Amino acid sequence: MPEGWYHGVFQSSLRFCGLLTCHLQVRMITGDNILTAKSIAKEIGIYTNGIAIEGPDFRKQSPEEQKETLKTMQVMARCSPQDKLTMVRRLKEMGEVVAVTGDGTNDAPALKEADVGLSMGITGTPVAQEASDIVIMDDNFSSIVKSVLWGRSVYDNIRRFLQFQLTVNVCALVLCLMGAITGFGTPLRPIHLLWVNLIMDTLAALALATELPTPDMLDRKPYGRGDLLINGHMWRNLLIQAVYQIFFCLGILYGSPHPLNFQDCILPGQYSVTSKDNCITIHGDGTGHDATESYRNTIIYNAFVWAQLFNEFNARKIYNELNPFEGVMTNTIFLSVVFISSILQFLTVQFIPKAFHTVPLDGDDWAVCLILGFVSIPLGIIGRFLPPVNLNLM
Repeated sequence: MPEGWYHGVFQSSLRFCGLLTCHLQVRMITGDNILTAKSIAKEIGIYTNGIAIEGPDFRKQSPEEQKETLKTMQVMARCSPQDKLTMVRRLKEMGEVVAVTGDGTNDAPALKEADVGLSMGITGTPVAQEASDIVIMDDNFSSIVKSVLWGRSVYDNIRRFLQFQLTVNVCALVLCLMGAITGFGTPLRPIHLLWVNLIMDTLAALALATELPTPDMLDRKPYGRGDLLINGHMWRNLLIQAVYQIFFCLGILYGSPHPLNFQDCILPGQYSVTSKDNCITIHGDGTGHDATESYRNTIIYNAFVWAQLFNEFNARKIYNELNPFEGVMTNTIFLSVVFISSILQFLTVQFIPKAFHTVPLDGDDWAVCLILGFVSIPLGIIGRFLPPVNLNLM
């Protein structure tokens, strides 16, 4: 441990992180004698009811005895660089994720061996900085706390995006496949899929990757070495949304003209039909049912996209959080992306029909699309009460 860390900054940082609440186990490894090390460690809250040991005693133990000692060890005094390296190796053999701090050249082997090596930017030697993964530019322990917070935030943001992206991919794949093999044709045109991919890959990544860290992230255990990237909660959330979206899209594809009557029913040369077939007039502005099934496909495309836009709010939560809107007002990028995507979606349907192979929709059908999309939010909240689905695929 670099000299002088314990003068106020280290202690206040420990309290801020709550390393007890953070579930991070901090060990002091120092070259000082054991009485000095225990006194400082007790003052800053590291040494509580664990073991304090000297390097020579640790060195004499067998590998198995060292592992047993490390389970409760909190302080190692009169420690050599080799002792520090040995401790890192034993902890990794025990399946622990190890982070090491250091500033001297002798610390380089341990910094290199650790999963995360953190060196000092001011007092650290060039060798130590080169061997480390992260350089603490201000030599302040609170910066390590911030790196823990931001590390968890970035990892969660990756998971949020994957949860959203997989939902879109599963639904689009099943919809196109089922439409093609059953003879109804693919309701989503290539231009539709390109636009969906733009929402999914670019805009959604921008929206979900900009979620800021919150203090409650420090209240949970860190992710383990063997934790899955897509956990059971995420599989549950994305499967619920994918099944729902597939259900209503195929329902429109196969169920028309009942109950929503999106099937074409205009005969060649006619501009309207009687109410016998329960169809509506093709208006001069292009609204109404047509003979090419474009209207039905536009309904499917529009409802599908709105389901993704509303599901972006669900994707912000990857566990059992019941409020998908919590903290959303603090993320202006997320709100801007959703707003811009909504405006562009409206334009692709109503004002750029030729480019996007769509037909302008009537007000009632717009309401249907928006309602089908909005149902994703309450459905996501209800789904939080279901148990996780552990597929162990990723």
